[in-house]
Amino acid sequence: MAANSLTEEYRKLNPSFKKLYVVPLLNYHIKNTDYLYLLYKDILSDKKIEFVNLSAGKHYKLAGKGIRDSVLHYHWFEVTDFKSFAGIIWKLFWIVLYKAAGGKIVWTVHNKYPHAGSFLWLNKPLRKFMALLADRLHVHCSAAVDIMRPVLKVKTGKFFVYPHPLYPAVIEDKACAYKKLCSVYSLGNCNDNRKVFLVFGQIAKYKGIEGIVDAFLKAGNNYKLIIAGTVKKGSEEYFENIRQKTSDTEGISIIDRIIPDEDVSLFFNSADYVVFNFTDVLTSGAVVLALSYNKNIIIPGTGCLKESEGPLITKFLGQAELEKTIKNLTGDGDAD
Repeated sequence: MAANSLTEEYRKLNPSFKKLYVVPLLNYHIKNTDYLYLLYKDILSDKKIEFVNLSAGKHYKLAGKGIRDSVLHYHWFEVTDFKSFAGIIWKLFWIVLYKAAGGKIVWTVHNKYPHAGSFLWLNKPLRKFMALLADRLHVHCSAAVDIMRPVLKVKTGKFFVYPHPLYPAVIEDKACAYKKLCSVYSLGNCNDNRKVFLVFGQIAKYKGIEGIVDAFLKAGNNYKLIIAGTVKKGSEEYFENIRQKTSDTEGISIIDRIIPDEDVSLFFNSADYVVFNFTDVLTSGAVVLALSYNKNIIIPGTGCLKESEGPLITKFLGQAELEKTIKNLTGDGDAD
């Protein structure tokens, strides 16, 4: 079930494979942190493979020449509003046409359901249909197969496992990185020996960030918690609740903006621990990013995360265990 390379998997599907369609677009401006760019990095340098990156509006290119020598690899197929529903119908028209013309389809299943949690009545049948259209389903760990097989109503043999790509890490001295981070982002008093905890990535309800904040608010004052990332569309009220809870807490800093690619290393090199509290997730690029920086991580034992093992990993189940973990790490818990 595990694949040694994506190219190998494509050639199993199509022995004459020499053209790869990928949806959505890669972000070449942030190569070091763009999942898609890192996933296809080796293929992009292979001159024997034609790489065709498609936006939503360019799906008509799936009706072009060379279909029988190609594979379509699709990511993130979901409806979040009525506008995106119209987009899905457009996309499906060309995907079905491509399939009927003899094209082979790989779909990467990134999550059980869309994180926004809306339009489930529509997303569930659409995702089952996409799973039916796909020749193979790509997931990042074996646990995801067990989770998604009954959800998508497909057989185990349709899945293959290929791990999430690692991120290139620029390792720096922690003290120097933290001093620079505090200066660049005006984080206030950083001249102490408190442990630094980081929550990194888009601020959204499914990330469970409010639960992390609640755990730290119960842990006294012997810590510095940094929450960094943009507020995901539709999560404005959720973010406002977090902002109000932390407004009078000196030990918690929120940086609600896009973090430039060149500053990512500052955040991770400054942290002693990176904290995650996903409510329902298969895999996480941010977890892979933290491990790329050899950071201690605190994660819920769910999805692919429950397969994570090693001295840098602390797993918990539920809010009570998270709060106990934070109290112990900040020195405010019971000795045990």
